[in-house]
Amino acid sequence: MRTETDKAQLYDRQLRLWQKDGQAALERARVVVLGSSTLASESLKNLVLPGIGEFIVVDDALVSEADVRTNFFVRASDVGESRAQSIVRNLCEMNPDVHGQAVVKAPADFADLSNVSLVIACAQPDKTVRALGERCWSANIPMITASNAGFIAEIRSAVREHTIVESHGKVWPDLRVMAPFAELRAYADSFDLGALDSTALAHVPFVVILIKAADRWAAEMGLEKKGLTYKQRKEILALVQQMAPAAGEENFDEAVEAVNTSCSDYVVSNDVNRILTDPAANTADAQTSNFWLLANALRRYVASEYGAGKMPHSGAIPDMKADTQSYVNLLRIYKQKAEQDKAELTQCLRKVVQEAALADDHVSAGEIDTFCKNASQLRLVRTHALHHEAETAPELWDNLVNEGVSEHYALFRAAGVFLEKHGRYPGIPDADTGAGDLDAQCEQDARELRAIAVDLMTAWGNKDPEVAESLVAEFVRSGYMELHNVAAVVGGIVAQETIKLITHQYVPQNGICIIDTANNLLAAVKA
Repeated sequence: MRTETDKAQLYDRQLRLWQKDGQAALERARVVVLGSSTLASESLKNLVLPGIGEFIVVDDALVSEADVRTNFFVRASDVGESRAQSIVRNLCEMNPDVHGQAVVKAPADFADLSNVSLVIACAQPDKTVRALGERCWSANIPMITASNAGFIAEIRSAVREHTIVESHGKVWPDLRVMAPFAELRAYADSFDLGALDSTALAHVPFVVILIKAADRWAAEMGLEKKGLTYKQRKEILALVQQMAPAAGEENFDEAVEAVNTSCSDYVVSNDVNRILTDPAANTADAQTSNFWLLANALRRYVASEYGAGKMPHSGAIPDMKADTQSYVNLLRIYKQKAEQDKAELTQCLRKVVQEAALADDHVSAGEIDTFCKNASQLRLVRTHALHHEAETAPELWDNLVNEGVSEHYALFRAAGVFLEKHGRYPGIPDADTGAGDLDAQCEQDARELRAIAVDLMTAWGNKDPEVAESLVAEFVRSGYMELHNVAAVVGGIVAQETIKLITHQYVPQNGICIIDTANNLLAAVKA
């Protein structure tokens, strides 16, 4: 086994993305993969390399000659053996820290979801997906499904509830220019810009310049620094330019660039507001997750006189033109503010855990620290349930239509209906179909597949639905064969979404992804 130092060197690049906590979550994860096709192998390859803890492949298929041509994780010597065992053996050679296991049984018969972090269903019939999807939904286990028919592929994800603290989203710096807290106000007031020479003035942090300009504007106009219009922000911008000792001073240019974002009212994002107003943020009992305990505390913090409608400060500020001492002093002020805010939120949390009859240290100091630093970027994802798709129209149907992939989606569902009816996918020869009859069978399959898709779209509320014959022909022509290059792309996306869900970092897909490589199309349809 590798030491922690060895792992730090081996996983250096990915640690920069999801840090030690994300890597630890990845190494604790237990992922079940239904199916052992090329798509399953490529998805797992991208999980084994970054160090997933354990994976289980469930399939009863045997390695065929066709597999040897399209699946890089089976060998010619594996023909006739269990495909699940073959890909597990070959995948584990890539990373000795990862534990792999093969369960040789039909995916539809797999029932053990104990201690499972996530389920991936690759090239599985809709009937299997619906049955397992319902069980995963009940247990709040994330599930990702992927199917590949020639040049066309589909990825769907379902999770009842997924919370994210470290979303790594882009947020504007929280500088509190329009309403400086006491320490920041005192720091800004310590600068007398009129008494500084041009050299000293060129090293004043732009935050101070903006505070001075906003104060001057408010005094001259006799107005409060709230609800500023675009025109009023332009007036502050003009004042900043007038205050500059000469054109081209970097710190004044930084101030000019920051006027629109920093001289606006403080706003809590819609994503965070959605969390704070969720009923779960108003509950506290022994079953409440740490995220919702913290969200409950945050709700109280924001509503308190101290919080005054603002998030705890992260303590981070952008780099800026300033002399070293001025920047260090400014950074220290913001970090002290962040510590004060964290202490206040911790007091709110203590009340929450007491109401839940939990220990004061139920939520670790590290969790509180991470939550406070990322409070402005919290996200909540609740997807649609896959097992409801057969009963009602897809909830994302209008979005699928708008993205131009409704026909692709309908054909994937139609292929599932075709499979249940005939026991094979369209384009795959019947056992008694001769070589000379294959073209005739494909034509018949295409007509039936298109008719099923049209019926489904009609049932979903479409008037006069159209399904392109060329798209139907591609589904039938492929015989649901997985092309390695397409499977490699899809497997990369599946692994990426899996890592997001396991680490609770970055925002996972919330909906359906359709890929049509023949037409250079990729559409991520959001809920």
